[in-house]
Amino acid sequence: MIRRRLYAEIRVSKLAVWSRRIAVFALPVFLLAILLHRLGAIEYYPALVLVFAVLAILTLSLLLAIAALVVIWNEGLKGLGSALLALFLSAALLAYPVFEVVRGVMLPPINDVSTDTADPPQFAAIAKLRPQNANPVQYAGGQTAELQKAFYPAVRPAEFDAELSEIASAVSTLMQRRGWRNLDIVQASGNSAVHLEAVTMTAIMGFREDIAIRIRRVGNMVRVDMRSASRYGSRDFGTNARRIESFLADLVEARRRAH
Repeated sequence: MIRRRLYAEIRVSKLAVWSRRIAVFALPVFLLAILLHRLGAIEYYPALVLVFAVLAILTLSLLLAIAALVVIWNEGLKGLGSALLALFLSAALLAYPVFEVVRGVMLPPINDVSTDTADPPQFAAIAKLRPQNANPVQYAGGQTAELQKAFYPAVRPAEFDAELSEIASAVSTLMQRRGWRNLDIVQASGNSAVHLEAVTMTAIMGFREDIAIRIRRVGNMVRVDMRSASRYGSRDFGTNARRIESFLADLVEARRRAH
């Protein structure tokens, strides 16, 4: 009985066992990194380092799992379940980050997008909140504006034939529905313009991204300009442009339904 037990242990693929252990270890570390950053316990750069470390560990687990499957197939060792578990966990956790990196490489290296590149909505309340090591609140313009126009031509202001107060109310309601944290609402004298600022977070890691919306009357129309910028990093992977396009499209749809 003892000999059979020892023989069975020897015949289990060590690659499969270690790939499973590494993948199972990486999962709670990855979740812990997300939780700590969302709670504000760690800042952007420590969280990013931790995430990259987890991704490296997951890559190692994935490679070991593939190697284990080859060895198991060729030598008839046990451990298929462990290898498949490691393969599934590693691939599942790596899929989205790899997708974002691949997509990000194809998009321009910008982190600040505005519907008005000549006179973008300004960050006032947000400027007081951004840490010193965050991206500057000033819109870069120049090459950033040119890249934006080339890659995101659909990022344009929305115009409405309505009262300014109606549009301001619709914008505020839509911001609340999206769960954005409203920081400030400033109304110019004479009810000629409204300026709103808010903060949102990315879906998974909870990275902070800042938003400024300017509503003003231009001629007979009410124009809504929007700016969305990432607090950290030189690339936003297209999130800011998609946020602006989606928000203004929803605003247009909400006004259409109101009539």
